[in-house]
Amino acid sequence: KETHGPIRTMSFKLSYYNEYKSYLSCPGMTSIFTGWLKKETHGPIRRFERRWVVVSGNSLSYYKKDDSSPALGIIDLPGKKIIKGDDDKENNYRFELTDKDNTYHFMCDQKSDREKWIDAISCISYAPFGGGMFGATIETAVKRERIHGGGSIPRVLSQCIGYLDKDFRIRESGIFRLPGNEKLVKQLKNEYQEGLEPNLEMRADTHTVASLLKLYLRRLADSIIPAKFYEDFLSVIWTYDINPTEGLQELKFHLNKIPIPNYNSLRTLCVFLYKVQALSDYNRMDVNNLAIVFAPTIIKRSNDQDLSLEMSDMTKLKKVVEIMFLEHQTIFPEEKIQDSIDIDEIDHESLKNLYSVLTIKFEVLKNELSSKEQEVCRLQEKLDEANKNNEDLNRRLQQTQQNEINLIRRSPCQITPTSPLSPRDGDASFDLPSPPPALSSPLSSHSVQEQESLPVPPRRATQTRLSTGPPVIMRSSPVKNTRPPPIKPRPRTIASDPRYKTNE
Repeated sequence: KETHGPIRTMSFKLSYYNEYKSYLSCPGMTSIFTGWLKKETHGPIRRFERRWVVVSGNSLSYYKKDDSSPALGIIDLPGKKIIKGDDDKENNYRFELTDKDNTYHFMCDQKSDREKWIDAISCISYAPFGGGMFGATIETAVKRERIHGGGSIPRVLSQCIGYLDKDFRIRESGIFRLPGNEKLVKQLKNEYQEGLEPNLEMRADTHTVASLLKLYLRRLADSIIPAKFYEDFLSVIWTYDINPTEGLQELKFHLNKIPIPNYNSLRTLCVFLYKVQALSDYNRMDVNNLAIVFAPTIIKRSNDQDLSLEMSDMTKLKKVVEIMFLEHQTIFPEEKIQDSIDIDEIDHESLKNLYSVLTIKFEVLKNELSSKEQEVCRLQEKLDEANKNNEDLNRRLQQTQQNEINLIRRSPCQITPTSPLSPRDGDASFDLPSPPPALSSPLSSHSVQEQESLPVPPRRATQTRLSTGPPVIMRSSPVKNTRPPPIKPRPRTIASDPRYKTNE
């Protein structure tokens, strides 16, 4: 928040606090996400005005000043689709909530604020489709997925660990330490958030999936071990230092108090990370390094408590996590089985929203199918017309070829039956007229020897026009001169002249 005074600065406390409050908006949770947003107004003149927005339960409410004033409007979030706008200008980061009937436009001043709002809203809007996993608690995520046929742990956690739990991937150097493809991690996260099933085997690599797993655990609304059990697990270290056996029994006792989905998720994660630290000679990630990475996501204080206390307790928390990794066979004997779904535990409001969303989706798919059928009919008509034109062209081509054959047969070089030179019926033969005598040339009176001795006139250059371009002059090879070169007289000198010789 900008402070008042001659020097305007930004306060750090509120932004740091909202960093932890931005992913807590899920159905059935008391935590809410509030803040200022710019919302597009209705009317002939569309403009954006600042509104105080509160995300709580299954709805989004916006007010003129704060939530104590009357609400200007309430938007039901389940089933809404979130679309990001183009970032054409600074301080103009838009997104919209849309469904079959209405569209609501919002705008943020910063890109990071838009991402927080989208994460908070998508946790509710994609819940009817089995999405909204990032930002929900593990218990809420499992409850949603069980309605859609899910398992005992969240789908994101099970698929990421199932992908990484291969010997050649565990041996990857720097696993959980080196970052993956940031763009692909964000894309996979959005697909899981919308309730889709991305294919990790075909699209991702080891570091990308490892980064996706860490991102999911960081975005949980509550840690795997709920924050209300924080002090209980912190006290285990005192007992374990005195008597390790009693410490393990106390740790096992506290683990049995957490919800069953959290218990199964923690057990699956500890079994997998034990395999990772066993191959630390290859991947350079021993149990100490793994505890540093995963301790803040496995157990932490609630967000409204002082974070400095958690930093002071980090050494104890890291030791508790190391014990869970190394002694998982003792403290996690077997996976707990969730009881069948009780009809009283199902959120009937969620089922109503699911029914309405599926009805809308069915209508949308029906309209898309009808439009596709119309498009197929249009393409079929174009195909029939093209086939008809092709048949006409083939028929014209055959007719043209037949006409050419007829013209060749009627050529004057051949004697046709209608020619006046053809014999009549009954005649055995006929005599063709003799060719005219050859004209006499001026060279015909000379003999062969004389003709050979006559001079040969020089050849003229001929012009040849090619198929394309200017005419090209083709010159013949020059005629060689067969005459011998003239004999030059030798100059006379005094030494060579016999008249000047003297007798010495």
